[in-house]
Amino acid sequence: MFLVKIWYDFEVIDLYFARGVHMIIIQAILIILIWAIPIFFFIKTYKKMDKEEQQDVKEELKNPSFLLIFGGCWIGFQVFITGSISEIKIIQHIGAGLVFIGFVSGCMAAFRQRHVKKGLALMLAGSIGALIYFI
Repeated sequence: MFLVKIWYDFEVIDLYFARGVHMIIIQAILIILIWAIPIFFFIKTYKKMDKEEQQDVKEELKNPSFLLIFGGCWIGFQVFITGSISEIKIIQHIGAGLVFIGFVSGCMAAFRQRHVKKGLALMLAGSIGALIYFI
């Protein structure tokens, strides 16, 4: 049973959704929005850039360390949220693993560039996140 409270004319209306068609539609809409909104904003921002900035973005997207850090953290978080919404545990675990890989990659990149405080902060954040996830 899933409870949604809606405010209408200063009254609270409780809607109860069982695991039926309504809930599946809401889940599908949320998952589409989670993936579509960032892609839309990225394309919109990319089109506003001049040619030099677009070329820099293309080069940066081909960089393996950027893919590990960005792909691990951001895409992993989106996969994790998608798994949470759709209630599919394996997708949740894959997303959590990608986020952890992203934090470890970011930590290593920070240490490689001699940013010790940033590396330690990322290591601490990743450890706390992993601890919270496994508890």
